[in-house]
Amino acid sequence: MSEILRLSSAAWSLLHILLLFLFFYQPRYSKKKVAIVSCATMIPLIILNAVLLGVLGQNTYGKLMLFLLVIPSFVFFFFLAKHRDFRFVFTFCLVDTISAEIVILSMILNQYLTPDTNIVMFVIRILAFPAIEYYAVKKLRKPYYEIQASVKKGWGIFSLVSVVFYVLILVMTAFPTVITERPEDMPIMLILMVLMPLMYLNIFQVLNHQNRLHTAQREQELWQIQSNHMQRQIAQLAESDKRVSLERHDLRHRLQILDVMLQKGEVDEARDFISVAQDTLQAPEGLNYCKNAILDAVFSYYFKQAQEKEIKVESSLSIPENPPVDASELSVVIANALENAIHACEKLPKDKRIISCKCIETPQFILQISNPFVGKVMTDKDGIPVSEEKGHGIGTRSVLAFCERNGAVANYKIENNTFALRILIQK
Repeated sequence: MSEILRLSSAAWSLLHILLLFLFFYQPRYSKKKVAIVSCATMIPLIILNAVLLGVLGQNTYGKLMLFLLVIPSFVFFFFLAKHRDFRFVFTFCLVDTISAEIVILSMILNQYLTPDTNIVMFVIRILAFPAIEYYAVKKLRKPYYEIQASVKKGWGIFSLVSVVFYVLILVMTAFPTVITERPEDMPIMLILMVLMPLMYLNIFQVLNHQNRLHTAQREQELWQIQSNHMQRQIAQLAESDKRVSLERHDLRHRLQILDVMLQKGEVDEARDFISVAQDTLQAPEGLNYCKNAILDAVFSYYFKQAQEKEIKVESSLSIPENPPVDASELSVVIANALENAIHACEKLPKDKRIISCKCIETPQFILQISNPFVGKVMTDKDGIPVSEEKGHGIGTRSVLAFCERNGAVANYKIENNTFALRILIQK
């Protein structure tokens, strides 16, 4: 019975170490693919290690675990992970040290409480791993993903510290014999068990601080974008007011002339004058590109800018009066996308200049803005456009921030010298 509980707790631990990896890692593949590959690869590895533990015993297996489990797991998750850099190393050590803490503490407590039955070890692992996983999914995973995405520096030193603690735990646990057979080393191991979470707590405090600084910088950039957008709208309104004032001034003079003609009885001449004035004052009716007033104003402004620069505009916009996200936020995204498209078209010959803007609202809200370009568009490993020029790239970050806040998805497609931004918003 004791041996069954020992092997069962070992298999249970190995399985839940796998689950912890899957919870903390950002995979580069779909969830379905990761699940299939993990089951096909890691389950046999877990079964093999459980069998070897029973055959070899704790002392021998502990000395070989690095080669039997740790290295194969490292290689496997490395190919699944989205971030193949020091962020991966840090996360690997984080998951393994969390798991090691549960395993080792359960072994130590079992040695003192139920050394002959392994009941305490079995119960602790049965309860502790699901509790840790629940807390990881509910409280840790999302902020940890945000930290991985925003913090770019410091992962090397954090990984080094994590690796040192991880190696110390492995060595202390298995060499020269399993820790439960070395009571004289128990105090050192317990100190190490206390220092490990304190170390990670300090690291996460530093990472959170860096993340807050990055968030503040990003919000400042977004505020600047919105400010520039509002300034452009104010300038447009000022221009409209100026045009209206000039037209009122001209109308006053025309009425004075018309009054003089009527006083002289020149009715036919007055009619001709009115006809000419009507033709002069006749302005093309304002186009309504969509039902939402804010977004319609943005499209009108930038489409006019494009036409003034001899850029052809093709639009098909099915946007309701109440779009699925805040219209002001969406207007900033559209403004930046159209502004970038206009700048790209200006570098092309006049016969090559064209901007396509399409939007559908059913079954999902999808907005796509595309334009040709000359030169090369630099992208990161995730296909996101980047720029090394100072002050550039803010628009891209604003799009990503918008998607993050609204649960939307942004896709950039670059092929055949055509750049396309597609935004999908879940209703």
